[in-house]
Amino acid sequence: MSATLLATTPADITSSAPRRKSGRVSKKPERLVPASSPPVNAKRKRSDEADAGADADELSEKESSAASSEGEPDEEELREQRRKKKAKPQTKKPAPKKPKTNGETLNLAIRPAAAKPKKARKAPVRKSAIAEDADGLYGDVFAHGNKLEDVAAQWVQNFHNHEARAVADIVNFVLRAAGCNIMVDEDDIADPDNCPSRMGDIQDEFQAQSISEYPLIAKTRGANAFKHALYGFFVALVQTLAQSGLMYENTELLENIEVWISTMSSASNRPFRHTSTVASLGITSALSSVARDIVENTAKKMRQSESEAKKARANKARVAAINKEVEELNQKLELVDASITDWFDTVYVHRYRDVDPKVRVECVEALAEWILIYPDKFFDGSHLRYLGWVLSDPHPPTRVEVLKQLQKLFRDKDKLAGLKTFTERFRPRIVEMATHDAETNVRAAAVELLDILREAGFLEPDDVDSVGRLVFDAEPKVRKAVVGFFAETINGVYEAEIEDMGGQEALDEALAGDDDEDEYSNPRLEWLKLKNLVAQLIAYDSEDAELPTQIERLAPSGSELGLMAAGIESRFFLAAQALYDAIPEIRDWEVLAGYLLHDHSQTEQNGAGDDAETMLKNNCKLNEREETVLLDTLNAAVKLRLQRLEEASKDKKKTKAEKKALDTERDEIVKKLSILIPQLLKKFGALPEAASLCLRLERELNLDIFQELRQNAALTALIDDVNKQFLTHHNENVLDEAVESILHALTHDDTKELAESKVQGLWDDLINTFNVLRGGRDFSKSGNLPGNIINGVSNIVLKISKLSKVSEPAVLDIIPSTATASRAKGKGKKDKNSQPESTSPPITSLLQILDRGVPTASSSQDADSEILENALVRHAMNALLLYFVWKFRHVASSIETSTPISDDDLTSIADNRDQCLQALMRIMEARKGADELRLEAAYLLLDIYNLFFSLKTVGEKAKRRRTADDEENLDWEALCQPIDAPTSKALIGILGAAESAYAKRTKKHLEEPDVDEDPIDPDDEPESSDDEEQDDADEARNEERKLRTLLAEGRLCFLGSRMVNGVQVGTLDGEIKKRLEKNKTRLGNDWKEVVGHLDVAKTVKGRGKKGGAKVALQKARGLKEVEKEKRMKSKEIVIEDDDEEEEGVEVESDEIEDEEMGDGDEHAGAEQVNGDGASGDGDGDGREASPESLLGD
Repeated sequence: MSATLLATTPADITSSAPRRKSGRVSKKPERLVPASSPPVNAKRKRSDEADAGADADELSEKESSAASSEGEPDEEELREQRRKKKAKPQTKKPAPKKPKTNGETLNLAIRPAAAKPKKARKAPVRKSAIAEDADGLYGDVFAHGNKLEDVAAQWVQNFHNHEARAVADIVNFVLRAAGCNIMVDEDDIADPDNCPSRMGDIQDEFQAQSISEYPLIAKTRGANAFKHALYGFFVALVQTLAQSGLMYENTELLENIEVWISTMSSASNRPFRHTSTVASLGITSALSSVARDIVENTAKKMRQSESEAKKARANKARVAAINKEVEELNQKLELVDASITDWFDTVYVHRYRDVDPKVRVECVEALAEWILIYPDKFFDGSHLRYLGWVLSDPHPPTRVEVLKQLQKLFRDKDKLAGLKTFTERFRPRIVEMATHDAETNVRAAAVELLDILREAGFLEPDDVDSVGRLVFDAEPKVRKAVVGFFAETINGVYEAEIEDMGGQEALDEALAGDDDEDEYSNPRLEWLKLKNLVAQLIAYDSEDAELPTQIERLAPSGSELGLMAAGIESRFFLAAQALYDAIPEIRDWEVLAGYLLHDHSQTEQNGAGDDAETMLKNNCKLNEREETVLLDTLNAAVKLRLQRLEEASKDKKKTKAEKKALDTERDEIVKKLSILIPQLLKKFGALPEAASLCLRLERELNLDIFQELRQNAALTALIDDVNKQFLTHHNENVLDEAVESILHALTHDDTKELAESKVQGLWDDLINTFNVLRGGRDFSKSGNLPGNIINGVSNIVLKISKLSKVSEPAVLDIIPSTATASRAKGKGKKDKNSQPESTSPPITSLLQILDRGVPTASSSQDADSEILENALVRHAMNALLLYFVWKFRHVASSIETSTPISDDDLTSIADNRDQCLQALMRIMEARKGADELRLEAAYLLLDIYNLFFSLKTVGEKAKRRRTADDEENLDWEALCQPIDAPTSKALIGILGAAESAYAKRTKKHLEEPDVDEDPIDPDDEPESSDDEEQDDADEARNEERKLRTLLAEGRLCFLGSRMVNGVQVGTLDGEIKKRLEKNKTRLGNDWKEVVGHLDVAKTVKGRGKKGGAKVALQKARGLKEVEKEKRMKSKEIVIEDDDEEEEGVEVESDEIEDEEMGDGDEHAGAEQVNGDGASGDGDGDGREASPESLLGD
């Protein structure tokens, strides 16, 4: 029936009413429904099989009439005959194809229906969302697998039989869809004025059942299909009513349905409200479709009338008939528009701001659909404003949905003119969502919408810049979304410059002489786009263009503040990665390298010119800042290209030939980079930031390929260039990158031997220079050396600490040779008061440098000299920490392997350790408050105590593995000493100062200090509140204050973590534990997490005898990872020197931790402050150590 009704136009229906009734009551529905149902059930069955079944039935009837009492053999014979009949048509399969093409038209539908199994599965999917015993209209829609059009046609027929009952079926259908089994009857329908009262009773009775879930929000597989079926039924119902003419003949029908459904949509019960809203939205969508069809038919009829009237012999009767039809269609349109307005005002206007976000999302989807279906009604400011208002919805998925729907509208170019007013009103809100929304998905969707607005020309230049800056966003999803927007902006600038230089053709002719495409150093148009790219990136980064992208110090206060740890990928690198696929010029890394290596000074000498090539060269000149950004872009391009080659070569779908081609391309890239990197270092080596980027590029190379390609000379030259950068630069970024490059060479088996020899050469150069500088000078007193000497010594000590991360500083214990000593003594003759120290090992001078951190009353230094002195002491602390870590590795390895340790070695380690601890105590006692150097001295002191105390765990493990014949040597236990009471008291004082400094900055309140704690010096505290209020107007000072607050929290957490570890290891007693827990809940979540790790030891001690150690170890490591994540919140801005200290050599101690967790003594459950302590299985060679942070945990 539905197919017949759909084929009838509204104009045809209105022309003869009796014909409509006969068409509606005829047997066509009964004939069509059975005809369409067999293909769904039969799927791929042929008509021959049906014939075979019919023959079998006839045969069974004949046999059953003549059957005897012995029926079983007859049944077997029957089966044989059926098999033969089924087998025969299969052999003649091609023959019956011809008659099917012409005669059996209905059978043609069977084959395509069988080829679409998805449609046949709709019914089971809908059925899974409801009860299996569903009946009535609810069962017809969801459970019986009927087409929605057929169900709607059947309902129309039922309406003619009994109107009130049919309307009651509709209402009960919505109630059942809401999960309510309470029904209304014909009497309720007959009294529409009692609808609110009756619905209130049903709602109260339903709520009394305490049912919280309903089908629309069910988490079953068929929930989505249920919603589409519910929505689709009402669409089919309204369309059927319109096509049958019932909607125009009986206008009270939709009004009665509206009374009940709109009443449900305003109910306080969410299942009722949500379900009825979906139903009403479906009805409005269908009415919009009907109205659109009427408008189209009206326009068609009017064109027919006009064309007929223009004829020379116009048929007036035909014109009158058409005009009458147009008048009838206009009457229908008026009725439908009125119905749409009623539904919109009674349901949508209230539900688009419903308390349930799911209902709001449904309304947003529906309104956008109505605008697209029936723009004559809905595409105006009075309806579009609802979408604009939802842009401020508090529910993120609702904001995402409205942005997606607006994208659909703005992609329709025919609607752009009508959307201009809407855009002017709500564009600032969309830009705000893209730049400041808290949800990443919302920001990404807003950027996509703004990209469409940019194409339409609806954005202001300021809006373009605001969105373009999102290429630096911290969220990868936002960067990915803005890529297209940013790339088109660059293309626009590029095309404008091309036009200014005479156009594309003129430039192509000017560059036609450069036929060698492989000569990447020749000027080309790609350079102009790359120039525009880096210029735009720098312009968007203009707010902090003066700051390096990694470590920077805040000069106003004289205190060193690290903004970001070295080695972190810069924002330009991340932006280039995001733009890699959108801008082809970035993918061609050889063009990038050629552009960087081009000598732009020749262009300056030649001067300006009018020809296109000269103009191109002038426009492509790079300044120092642009070259640095382009180097970052080159790093990103090379890294991504090599990564993708590596991933592609691992693809199992690739053939051997394809994989071989990928490997060949990778080898070629490495070979070319090995030539380019020295050239880049030669050109940019003098610039610290550019040099660090060139060194980072070296780490992308697979150095084993040099051996395969027999490029040993190139490899040697490359490592020499790295060593040269390490020796000539004093910038920490460059040194860090150089050390990472050295470690990269040490980790490759084929290059390890060569790298070790080069590292040993570095050690010789550093120690010789250090011996020359320290010869005849006393490093134990501050203020006795000129600034240039202090600066030189500081740089050498800094390099010693950096190189110690990847190689053992064994040369620090070696007394210099006579020749070196004489040279040192000769250099020191000018200083008559100095004591000759050239005959002592370098470690002695490093220990003496610590005493320069003790301020004296006689020494009066200016601010610059004090900064130099503090930097020297800080670098010495970092070097000593790594020195003792390597000593710990050797002692631990000897204990594990039961190798005797010489008394001289143990005595040397113990003496140096004691001297270091005593010097650190002098610094801690001499300095007051939360002084930065005082805190760093406390860090080092705790690290040394905790490090050597963990040797007990190593010894206990070795003891259990030792045989009876092995000789036990316990002399190393002299290194395992707990922290004494005076030192503990000093640490408590420093902890109190750090807590007070952070609390003052964050205006937090602490517990009252203990009586025996040192008072806090007011001079060391942050500026007063009066000063803060006075400086509120100064934005730069406010930003600095925020940074210092974060740094104060970081210092407190660093100190607290080491003290917590000391309690766990056993170097600190229970008094420290009580003091740490004193302000646990008063200084923020980060401090709470740090102190919370004191409970790890309790967890481990509570283990059982069997399997408990393993479980406790897993829990402890889990908490350790949690601490690492939590502390990273306050480590985004870290102290530069703390970062250096934390990047020490990692000590492998997984086995130590296992043993420590499994031990039952007083130190059970203690975690290593060094992350992974020493492992007996690990090799003692320092050059194989990992550069991971020693104190990162």
